[in-house]
Amino acid sequence: MRAWPATRPWPVLGLILLMLLAGCAQGPDPAGPLPQTPPPYDYAIDNGWAATVLGTPHAQQLPDNPALQPRRRDLLVFPDRQIPEGFWYQDRLHYSELMQPGPAALAFVIAGTGADDQSRHMLMLAQALYRAGLHVVLLPSPTHPNFIITASETRLPGRADADAADLYRVMDRIEQRLRKRHRITGHMLTGYSLGAWHAAFVARLDEREKRFGFEWVLLINPPLSLYHSIQQIDAMLLRGLPGGIDGLNRFLDQAVARLTSTAGTDALDFNDPDVTFEAFNRLQPSDDRLATIIGLSFRLSAANLIFSADVMRRAGYIFPKDQTFTSETRLSDVFSVAIRTSLLDYFQDIYAGHYLQQYPGLSQADLLAQTSLTSIGPWLAQNRRVWLMTNADDVILAPGDLDGLRRIFAGRAHIFPNGGHMGNLAHRAVMDTITRFFAAPTPSLP
Repeated sequence: MRAWPATRPWPVLGLILLMLLAGCAQGPDPAGPLPQTPPPYDYAIDNGWAATVLGTPHAQQLPDNPALQPRRRDLLVFPDRQIPEGFWYQDRLHYSELMQPGPAALAFVIAGTGADDQSRHMLMLAQALYRAGLHVVLLPSPTHPNFIITASETRLPGRADADAADLYRVMDRIEQRLRKRHRITGHMLTGYSLGAWHAAFVARLDEREKRFGFEWVLLINPPLSLYHSIQQIDAMLLRGLPGGIDGLNRFLDQAVARLTSTAGTDALDFNDPDVTFEAFNRLQPSDDRLATIIGLSFRLSAANLIFSADVMRRAGYIFPKDQTFTSETRLSDVFSVAIRTSLLDYFQDIYAGHYLQQYPGLSQADLLAQTSLTSIGPWLAQNRRVWLMTNADDVILAPGDLDGLRRIFAGRAHIFPNGGHMGNLAHRAVMDTITRFFAAPTPSLP
């Protein structure tokens, strides 16, 4: 269990997420010149829950090019930081780079909730941006344990301006390192899901600090309000659990039983890119069960976040503050508590508690307002360099949030009719749209 905070904790969960959760198949490695005519958008999954879980059929993805693989690098951000021995494998920040052979603008990409620099979505975006002629740097989410442990000043992710400052510090140091080996002619910024939310606040910070002067910023499937989306995500987990969180073990047992009873006698080939769709067609899960799978994936990320922040701050929320975390520490009991701790619990018990104490004039309503892009809405609305790409059926958006995004990004948004939350990212038309946006002298979205 020593690696639980950084890896999937249960073999059973690994199987279920591999079979049912979006991201189980390897993403495409797009390369080569852009076609003269953009490919049609023919993504056919009209159920937002199913789209989020299934992703994009292999036949609708761009051709593979395994030669384009970002190289992982390490960065020591806080040399004097004391890191518990149990996190011995998290001594430096991990990021990835995919550099052009000649001069090019540099694009930073920020990962979504709980994701690192090598996640499937990040690798796809890296190659889409490389096809646009850009140098690319991939950054883990400020909610990933590696970032919390090595690069977060507060070790308490979720506050927009604090996370943006942490990301900005890292980006500046990485660029200084890259300039010794590469010619950088400009700067771009993007991110997906929570990383898109972060990108908006990083772009605003840059307007004040002026270290990069981002030419173009693209927000991919961001939440409007982080708090609204947290409410949506926490409710997802319970939709397919009639007995509440205590029914999670039974839900997992039933899911595994259904997989094995319908799979036949042949071993499942997890390298088959279409195995997810075959399993879905066999099982025909309800929307409630799909919502629970999505909620479970976010809950695992939340467990990693809460555990890492709790240990690093010695807060004693789920891990005893008087206990030393070592590589020999048994984590099964801690995990049982963490998996039952929601993102709302984190916000109310840890996040809000800290900032309300640190800033006595602040109210919880103030904290809630600060989680929304509307808090910088006037700046976003008048900034013609920041654009939006999302899906009309994105399941992390609360009622009314899509309209809020439309108002902020009026004239600078492309909203696909379907695709769920990130389910259509691998679609050739979506990847082509991203590449063309950054490759064009004057970006636009169709």
